[in-house]
Order: sequence, then structure tokens, then C-alpha cells
Amino acid sequence: MFINFWYPAAMAEELKQQPIKVKMLGQNMALFRDGEGRPHCVSNICVHRNASLANGWVQEGKLVCPYHGWQYNGEGKCTYIPSLGPDGQANMPRAQVDAYPVVERYGLLFVFLGDLPENERPPIMPVDEWQQPGWRTTLSEFNQKAYYRRVVENALDFSHPEFVHFVGRKGADPNYSMPDYEIVSHEWGAGSSISFKRQAKGLMKYFRDSGGESEAGTTFWGPHQFVTRIKIDEKMKAYQYAYALPVDEYTLRVFLVSCRSFFLHPWLDRLADYRNGLIAAEDREITEAIEPIIGREGASADLSVKCDAIQLSYRKMLAQWEQNGWRIDTEKMASMYRGKDALMIPGPGRRESKTWVFDTVPMK
Repeated sequence: MFINFWYPAAMAEELKQQPIKVKMLGQNMALFRDGEGRPHCVSNICVHRNASLANGWVQEGKLVCPYHGWQYNGEGKCTYIPSLGPDGQANMPRAQVDAYPVVERYGLLFVFLGDLPENERPPIMPVDEWQQPGWRTTLSEFNQKAYYRRVVENALDFSHPEFVHFVGRKGADPNYSMPDYEIVSHEWGAGSSISFKRQAKGLMKYFRDSGGESEAGTTFWGPHQFVTRIKIDEKMKAYQYAYALPVDEYTLRVFLVSCRSFFLHPWLDRLADYRNGLIAAEDREITEAIEPIIGREGASADLSVKCDAIQLSYRKMLAQWEQNGWRIDTEKMASMYRGKDALMIPGPGRRESKTWVFDTVPMK
């Protein structure tokens, strides 16, 4: 798991007046809205006696600890300690918790988990079709008991739909093979696409031609975000933007922003989400059964063939981000710190202040 990337924490509508607790990269976070409705995210552990801040409440725009009433602002600074009285408030630099930037976009709350300054942070994967004429978008969420790399590589796998999904033929075509494709790289990822013979099956045969070719492509952004674009024909396009949150090494929450250029009436949203759910369930049946759950890293970890080139490109970039020092050392955490010390994902404030109660998670 990596720091210094944006992660989806929740759907925006989930965060109302009460704080919520969200587990991200193995750490619990407290999300709350201040008096003006702006979202904030701080580490969930109060520096006083380690109570859960998400179990507290919001008062005058501050997050109040439910144990002793300590109040924290959106920058993680403790601004009031009730036991000291109104005239006894002291300047205590260590009375602070890590705070993380939050952006509300595409109906989701994105949290930047890391300490990079704003001008160095990777971007959130853009959804160009969001609220644009001629497009309909929906939001959905699904969970997987799987390692994030297995799920992303599954999305990048062009050859699996033929055997895994209901749109495939389970290998019935004796002439089936994967075409060559070109990898197009960008600063924070890479993508590719292929063309295939257009099929008109089921209800869709009444709305599209069975002749010609369709196009499918997938691009990854950072370690946990990817988009799959399916261009059935010039009028019918379906794009799936997936923002994945590793809850821990073994659990993944995926928030899906689905965009379609056909069947635009809102009452067809349920049908679109139903089809997306079928595909997610088919993928989940595969990824949750992969052994070992995590597996070794790198290009030589298993046997690859020519059509796996985009997945190998993904693994190469994971290695680059690890060289940046952004990868959490989960093995060290498990063997040395679990249940004993409170460890924090470093927020941007760590670059400005050195006075902290809690240490940060170990990095590789």
C-alpha cells in the first residue's frame, strides 16, 4: 500500500452532521464537516487518551473528542482543552493529530494520504464526461476480499472477459486470440486498447449492429485508480472510472463512477448498475480465490505472456513508487507495532512541525 496518493473515503452524501470513521490503508480516520459544510479528515486517535475522534461530535466547526472534550480543527490542531478552564488554555504544540487534504469531486470524498506539498501531489483521475450533455453518470460501490494489485491487474487484463464475463464465450471460439496492442504512458500511469468484432446479444441486439468492430481500453492512474472505456460504436460508449481504497492488505472498497452515452433516462440507471454489479461479481469470484492473496512483486513473480504487457507496465510503476519511499512496510508493522503503538500516515503538517505525539508508519 502506498502513501502520497488520493483515495476515495466515502460518497459525499454519507458525510452529514455526524463524523464518520473510515479505515484507509490499515489506519482509522475521522471525517467531519465544519460549520460551513467543508469536509475534513484527521487521524482518528486523540493524542490525550487515544479515544476515537469519529465517535465524537462537531461543535462550532470543531471535532470534539467524546472522552474529555478536546476540540480539533480541520488542520488537526487542538484548539480547546476543557479541563484547563477558559482562562487556563496553554500553547501545546504537541496537541495535534495528522490532518489530510480533502476534495469533494464526482460525488465522492477524496483524501490525500501523504505529506507531499500541494504542487507535488499526483492528480485525481479525471472524469471528463461528468455532468456533460449527452452523458449519464451513476455512482456505486462494491467490496472485495482481495489484494489491490490483483484487482487492478484484473481490470488491465484484456484476455479474461472471454472466459470470466457473461459477454464472453468461455473459449468456444477455436480461432480466439489476443491482438497486439500499444501501451500509451502518462506521468502517473499507462493504458492501452484493443478492437474486437462487435457482438449483438440479448436486449442490445435491438439497439446496435452486429457488424463492424468495437473498442475496449483500460488506463491506470497511480496504484489504485483505473478507467475502462468501451466504445461499442460511435453513439454507444460506456466508461467505468474505478477509485479503489485499500482498507487493509486484504480488503478493498471500490467506488465506481459509471458514464454512458446511451439509455440516458434516469429510470435506466438501475439496469446499468445491475449490469455493472454482474461484472463486478464475476471478477470478484476470480480475484478473491487467487492464491496467495498478496503474492510476490515484480515482473518475474509469475509467468506472463505477450498480452500481459500492460500489467507488467503497472508493476514497473509500482516499483518506481516504492523507490520513492512511498510504500508502507506492512510486514514491519505487523511484526513490531501492532497493538502496541499508535502509528500515523504522515500528513503535510509533518513537514512544518516536528512536535508530534505519535510516530509514523514504517516505509520501505
